[in-house]
Amino acid sequence: MGKAELFLRQMVDNGVRPDNVTYTAVIHGYSTLGQWKKAAKMFREMTSLGLVPNTVTWNSSMASLCKHGRSKEAAEIFHSMAAKGHKPDVVSYRVLLQGYATEGCFADMVDLYNSMSSNGIVPNRQVFNILIDAYAKRGMTDEAMLIFTEMRGQGLSPDVCTYSTLISALSRTVGWRMPWIDSVR
Repeated sequence: MGKAELFLRQMVDNGVRPDNVTYTAVIHGYSTLGQWKKAAKMFREMTSLGLVPNTVTWNSSMASLCKHGRSKEAAEIFHSMAAKGHKPDVVSYRVLLQGYATEGCFADMVDLYNSMSSNGIVPNRQVFNILIDAYAKRGMTDEAMLIFTEMRGQGLSPDVCTYSTLISALSRTVGWRMPWIDSVR
């Protein structure tokens, strides 16, 4: 990433003004590597130049924060998006849901998930897998199965991650109820 930032500096030195796409690429790179401080620095630099972040920029910034256990800060970004004219998309929700799930902010995760439909966002397979995994890891197998049923009801096919998570949860559940098997079929 150091080379990418160096190239950005050379771009500026050569009189070429970077745009939001350029900065977003650098922010995304640092975010992917988990270097949230450098990603935040690039974000501040971008906005100080009057460049407007796009949804990808916001999502990359949130992902970086969530990877470092800073989902509350990511939530601030999430909520400020709309105020700045950018509607959170399904990726925005997925990133923050994963952050909440990882940090054990279960009530926040459930509230955020419940707000999706009222904001016109349709959950995708990844969103359902995050929820199923979060419930399963807390030993809430029945709730995980309810989310699985909801996922199927929305016409989404489970993938290997979905099935593996549920199989693992069911194998740890003493006295799990057989009726759930019918919902898997």
